[in-house]
Amino acid sequence: MKRSPNTYFQFKQFRVEQERCAMKVSTDAVVLGSLAVAKTIPDTILDIGTGTGVLALMMAQKYPVASIDAVEIDKEAFEQARQNVSFNKLGINIKVHQQAFQEFEPSNIEQYDLIITNPPYYSGQLQSSKQNINLARHEQGLNFTDLWTGIDRLLKTEGVIWLILPPNEMEAFKSLGTEKGFYANTQTLLQDRETSKVHRVIASFARIKPDEPEKSALVIKDANNAYTPEYIALLKDYMLHF
Repeated sequence: MKRSPNTYFQFKQFRVEQERCAMKVSTDAVVLGSLAVAKTIPDTILDIGTGTGVLALMMAQKYPVASIDAVEIDKEAFEQARQNVSFNKLGINIKVHQQAFQEFEPSNIEQYDLIITNPPYYSGQLQSSKQNINLARHEQGLNFTDLWTGIDRLLKTEGVIWLILPPNEMEAFKSLGTEKGFYANTQTLLQDRETSKVHRVIASFARIKPDEPEKSALVIKDANNAYTPEYIALLKDYMLHF
């Protein structure tokens, strides 16, 4: 899958309506949600720029007792995410907030065990005429400096942040994180096929510097255009036909 054109996306344990969101359910989101894990079973999780709410729902499936906050600035996406949360039984511990991440203040807690985000990028590329797509894809609504400032404020000392970005943007994000005292703990390179260039990097960051970050690669399809066993194994708990 790349990005679903349908008005909804059906997972094994939940359904995501997406007709009101600029950014639909995509490979980026499901790979990130499948890979992301906390260091210990988390009590609190934050999803930044939740969009349809897919990552929040994936975290709710993975950590059913965790309290999850999902932040979304776009009104249409916020209402869609809130609908998806309310219509799915996994959404019972998820609260969706409509506001800019820079202004977000959690109500009942101080910090989070796990933060996850599929953040905006393509900051130097041609922008769309549609404002909601710009907010979802570009840094004009949330730049990397603001993102790291918020993460530094809201992540527990022993917490972990997971995100997905194209390779160049990930390097820029990583450099800014080092200035804040965060270090890459894991890194997964995502490729469409073995012969394809790496088009996304999924990474986790924490304040503890590892001796050596864990590095891996994930190839989506084989030479016969079939999903690889590794890709199926990673997504099998979520994807309907895996």
